[in-house]
Amino acid sequence: MTNLYIFNSDFRLRDNPALFQASKNGASLTALFINNPEKWADHNESNLKIAFQIEHLKKLSEKFDELNISLKVIHAEGTTDEIQKIIEFVKEKKINEVFVNKEYGFNETQRDLNLEKDLKAYNKKLNIFDSSVFPPDSIKTQNDTFFKVFTPFSKAFRSKLVSKKIEVLGLPKKQKNKIQNSDEIENIVLSDKQKTILEQYLVGEDRALNQLRGFIDQKILEYKNNRDYPALDGTSSLSPYLSSGILSSRQCFFEVYEKHSEDEEGVRTWNNEIIWREFYKYILFHNPRVSKNLSFSEKYDNFPWSDNEGHFIAWTKGKTGVPIIDAAMKQLNTTGWMHNRLRMIVAMYLTKNLLIDWREGERYFMQNLIDGDFASNNGGWQWSASTGVDAAPYFRIFNPITQSEKFDKEGTFIKKWLPELSSVKNIHDPSSKERNDIGYSNHLVDLKESRKKAIEIFSNFSK
Repeated sequence: MTNLYIFNSDFRLRDNPALFQASKNGASLTALFINNPEKWADHNESNLKIAFQIEHLKKLSEKFDELNISLKVIHAEGTTDEIQKIIEFVKEKKINEVFVNKEYGFNETQRDLNLEKDLKAYNKKLNIFDSSVFPPDSIKTQNDTFFKVFTPFSKAFRSKLVSKKIEVLGLPKKQKNKIQNSDEIENIVLSDKQKTILEQYLVGEDRALNQLRGFIDQKILEYKNNRDYPALDGTSSLSPYLSSGILSSRQCFFEVYEKHSEDEEGVRTWNNEIIWREFYKYILFHNPRVSKNLSFSEKYDNFPWSDNEGHFIAWTKGKTGVPIIDAAMKQLNTTGWMHNRLRMIVAMYLTKNLLIDWREGERYFMQNLIDGDFASNNGGWQWSASTGVDAAPYFRIFNPITQSEKFDKEGTFIKKWLPELSSVKNIHDPSSKERNDIGYSNHLVDLKESRKKAIEIFSNFSK
């Protein structure tokens, strides 16, 4: 008897429901990775993130060999071709059952439904497992509907956390025999800059788990106090591992509760960030609109966004004339990552001060982030743009200068990414003379006037 496990978004051995169940009979097991550039492009996945996943896959391949599990690679072009290639593989290798973890995007849901149907025609079974902490249909309001606001969702989520002991699955079972050799895994073509970025991240599930435990041991208690300051090393830096499924949310809760309790503010605050991740997946499941390049709130489908391409390009290049925003964009373009506080600041500036469609920013982030997660990225951008679930009210518009003064008081972060500003008197908003002297950009728009304009447009549109 031979089972087949297909990689979707969970690049790990531990706490992998589909892989664990596929290995249980211990006869023989093949793991399948599908190289599908067209699908990646459709999802705006960055080459950096894909390469990061493939490096982890190589490490997993070594572990698979120890467990007598074969890793095979097939190439596909788009979802339809992917399904066909899976069917051909199942028939050729005489697979008994297929195991996958659920993905919540609309296209992925449809793909699994079609795959299940096609496998059934050959008397083969598709087993779909949920790798989230709690299945999305298990958390409902008292009216038996899904939550649209984070706070009550988080209360319901925490209630389940308390009532149910969090457990994680161990390693898959070693198989009795290995029926075929594993395939070599091709590298994704990267630029020299991307290769340099990738070298900065630890590769391997064990290393990721150690980093999680190190954060819990050393930094989590100060997380609430330090997390909003981009110059500090106050975050967990685990987002690349979470977005690629190298670590699971369930592992995060399990490891935290081994050492700490919710009574500690830092713990509660960090747990809240993990719950936000689960919430956005939950929204993706219950509201397919957000998978279709549409606003969560239907009323914003025809919002009069600006089509000023020059403004958008200036934003991508860190040439807005707002130091904290330009520094943040330089961080993104250089490292493939951006501090979460800064993500909110730059997103709100793009969508409110520049009135550029949130989808443009969402796409740019996904194309450049090593930790790009569709659900979280979409949710964050729609929150900032006031078009999404639990969104900031349209009249709540961050002043980036005020944000800079509050969260980068000494300009430490700005100086790191914009060293040309190190000598100016007001690093948060240099004078016109200082800008001219060092060749720094002028403001694209007047912050006060653009804020006023945005509130007026949103107000009139919402009537």
